[in-house]
Order: sequence, then C-alpha cells, then structure tokens
Amino acid sequence: MKHIFVLIKIFLLPFFLLINLYSFAYAYIDPGTGSFIIQTIMAIGATIVIYLGYPFRLIKNLYFKIFKSQKKNNEDLKKNDN
Repeated sequence: MKHIFVLIKIFLLPFFLLINLYSFAYAYIDPGTGSFIIQTIMAIGATIVIYLGYPFRLIKNLYFKIFKSQKKNNEDLKKNDN
C-alpha cells in the first residue's frame, strides 16, 4: 500500500507543481473535451482497481486456505489428544 502512495506522490506532485507555476493561458475547454478528460480519468481508475483487485483476491484466498487448514489441523490434534 505504501508503494501506491509513493507512486501517487511521484506522479501527482510534479503535475500540480507544473499547473501552479505557470501563468494563465486563458484557454477554453469545451464540454466535450472536459467530459473526455473525466472519462479518461475514470477509466484509468477503474483499470487500476480491476487490475489490482484480482491479485489481492488470489492472495487473500490463498492466505485463508493456508490458515483455515492449519486451524483445522490444530482442532483435529486437540480432539485426538483427548
């Protein structure tokens, strides 16, 4: 999770610095361009969530399988000891 925050800082900090350091352009962004920019940002966000979500689910399922089997083995050992 720390790596994600580091990447965000690396990419977003220079972006915001560039935006704030330059003078005004007095340019016009029409609604079509604005909606395209918003769609692009949303698509990138959805791609990141889907791409990172699948490996997290696999790791989580593997983790639960391992510890569930260990818990089951410990319960079986306790039953056999009695």
